[in-house]
Order: sequence, then structure tokens, then C-alpha cells
Amino acid sequence: MPPAESFAVEVLSRSLVQASDPPRGFPAVLPVSNLDLVLGSFHVFFIAVYPAPAAGFPAVAAAARAALPAFLSRFYPFAGRVVPSASTGVPDVVCGNEGAELVVAYADAALADVDFADAGASLGRIQLPFERGLALSLQLVRFACGGFSLSWGTDHLLVDGHGLTTLPNAWAEMLVAGGLSWEPHHDRASLFRPRSPPRYGPSLDAEFVRYDPGTLPNALLAAALVRRNYVVDAADVDRLRGAASGPARRVTRLEALSAHVWKLLAAAVGGSDTHCRMAWLVDGRRGLDPAKYNKTHVNNYLGNVVTYASREAVVDTVRSSPLADVATMAAAAISEVFRQERYEELMDWMEAHKGVFAEGGKWTEAVGLGTGSPALVVSAFVPFRVEGDFGFGPPRLVMPWVRPGRLGSAAMTVIRSPAGDGSWLVTARMWPRLADAVDADPEAVFKPATAERLSFVTRRRGELAATETAQHAVSRM
Repeated sequence: MPPAESFAVEVLSRSLVQASDPPRGFPAVLPVSNLDLVLGSFHVFFIAVYPAPAAGFPAVAAAARAALPAFLSRFYPFAGRVVPSASTGVPDVVCGNEGAELVVAYADAALADVDFADAGASLGRIQLPFERGLALSLQLVRFACGGFSLSWGTDHLLVDGHGLTTLPNAWAEMLVAGGLSWEPHHDRASLFRPRSPPRYGPSLDAEFVRYDPGTLPNALLAAALVRRNYVVDAADVDRLRGAASGPARRVTRLEALSAHVWKLLAAAVGGSDTHCRMAWLVDGRRGLDPAKYNKTHVNNYLGNVVTYASREAVVDTVRSSPLADVATMAAAAISEVFRQERYEELMDWMEAHKGVFAEGGKWTEAVGLGTGSPALVVSAFVPFRVEGDFGFGPPRLVMPWVRPGRLGSAAMTVIRSPAGDGSWLVTARMWPRLADAVDADPEAVFKPATAERLSFVTRRRGELAATETAQHAVSRM
């Protein structure tokens, strides 16, 4: 049976839940750091999708309601609000225990019938809009089959990829183990401070542009981008890694996949432009000087320690070069920003350019706009392992989700599959021509993330045998 073209999600309840034991002495206003302002304020989600638990969905909802107050006591800023400062316009986190939102909803489709390969028609419907200013919207959606999704909706000011995956991990630990074995670090002001006076290279000015709707692609152009979900098997990643590695250096799995994607991008661009760009969101925690930054605080810190790395190249060069050479270009671009000086300069640059917030504006990275040569941005979550089992079995799909608004560059988010078999899951936002190139790739690295491939469909042995027989017959024709 083909997947359902769409399904409806009905919100059954929305309630505010407060922290049960607010930490004493916690600041009433938590200033954000300049690194938080680099990407700025916008909603981001982490979605986990589970098959039907033996205990039933009511037990899941009851467990969430019971656990959330204690969870918020340890992650207290998420019970607050993101509010622009009246004097500077810079957003602050007001920590007055106003409460996080708990949403319970119903989807009128079985997981087996959802077209997960179409990201917009699946994940795009599961995550639910929430009020601006809320620091956390925890969303439970029950499907007709009894399966469910759990989505963590928050503001990017509070988390980067490390922090976003920390939330479900801490949730699982608290519900399963009854407590948390580590202490989250929320103090941005003491951890990341700009220098006085600010010092940065002039190249940073070219990386950022003021976020101005008048310079963005119009809404119809942005809406033309398609969203797809894929599975990348471990064997394919390992094969690419072997092809991209040379005698002098063994590339990382991400560099190998990036090189393959860059070649697909160049093939899609063809003769329509002479250049194309790749960009990566890089987590800088491992690049910080341990003599200056407390390692435990940095590892337990939920705020932003990220920046973009990017590289533009000639389309014909990318298309004709061996995979190893393209992987070397990717590695060089990433290594250039994977250093402490980069993050110090970012803090200083933002300190010198904060005045835009008082005017109601903000900054954004130029590479994400969709102007200039075609660009594809990779957000890599593969360094972060997600332990999504909070007492009702592990998820079969996990994925960060962002609404891009009118940004016009292509994007891919890569994360480890919860299957634990070394495979990766990818959600992509692409121009139709790039989507065609990915789908027509003779190496078939990106396989559509169908409900069956995600193990939400269990075919009966007879059906599977009949399908294999039919496929074998076709191959002999």
C-alpha cells in the first residue's frame, strides 16, 4: 500500500508546567553570550519517533507529565522566557519559572502509512508551532497505530546541536535511572566573554550580513525547495571513506560524505554557474583551550559554541577531481575554523555589532541566504549520540528540524541512526534539480527513508518472499 499523502494532527491539550524545585540563587535574567547571537533566535526542534509501546500511550503521557517538573528544576532556563532587553534589544532568558509547554496531540495515521521519505509531509507535520518567547515546548503526538513522537521545541539561543541532543539524553537518564549523573552548566556570561577592546580580522565582515527580508529570496522561491529524508547505510559511508582516503591521511566519515555531496551539487549546478559552495556548522568545544575553559563546564554547557566553515570552488574542478581531492578541500575548510581564535574573534565581532538589535534587526551568515553561487550547508549531528529510550523502548527515527523561513541555500542535517548499526539519517532541503541529482545518483548513497526502511512496517514472510521473487524475475528480463 502506498504511503498516505497527508495526515491531520489535532492538538488535544496545551498546558504550562513549572519547575517543582527551582534552584536557589539562580539569576532572574540569564544573559546570552555573543556566541548565542551568532545564529540568533529562532525555533528549533528535536524529533524522536517511537513504535507503539507495550504500556500504551496513556502511560507515556503520564510519565511525561510526572517527570517534567523535576526535569525543569535541573534545566531551569527552559522554564523561562526569551525576551528582548528593553534597553539593547538583545534577547535575554528571563528565569521566573513561567513554565514550559506540554502539548499532547493526535495524528490520524499509522506510522506504517506515513511517507517519511517526504520530510515536509512527515516531520513537517509532527512538530507543532509554539508561541514565540517560550523556552521549551515538549510535544507528544500519538499516532493511530499507538506509536508516538516526542519533540523538543526550543529556541536556538539556548542550545546548539550539542545542547539539543543533550535534552533527550538527560530526559532518558532521569526517567530510567531516577536522577542525573552530571550537572548542566547554564552560565554563559562567565564562560564566554569578549575581549576588551574587541579584536577580529576584516574577513569576518564578509561572512555576516544583516537579516533583511528585502534581500532574501521571495516566499515562492523559498517554497520551491523540497524536503527529503534519507538513510545512508554504514557500508556506503565506509565505502566512500575508503575511496576518499589516501596513503597520507584517512579522512573522516563526514568528510567523505561531504565530498560525495559536493560532487552531486556540482553535477546539479552544471553549466548554470561557474562556482558552487559547501558549508558546515562546526561544534567548537573540542577546539577550546582546556587551560582557559573548564573542560567539565564546556562539556556540560548547553549554549552555542558553533560557527560556519565554508569553501567555494569551481564547478568543473569539483566534478572532475577525485573524491579524495574534494574530501581534502572539505577537511581544509573545516580545520580553518576549528580553533579557539575563531571563537574569540566571533565573540569580539558580535560585541562590536550588537547595535543592530536595538534597531530590531539581527545578523545572519551570508552563506545561508541563497544569494551568490549555489551553496549547501551541512549540519552534522554525528558526534552526538542520542539515547532516546526513556522507559518505553528506543526510537526508530531521530532528527533535528528547523523551519528555514526564506533562506534559500540548500541544507542537509546528518545524524546517527538510533538503530545502532552505523547507518546515518539525513534530512535535506534542496532545489528540485539537486534533489533529482541525489535521487539519480548511480551509487545510491542516499536511500529514501521509507516507513519500511525505518522499521515502522513489518512485512509478512509471504509478502516479502513474493516481492523478492518478483524482483528476481525482473532482473532476469
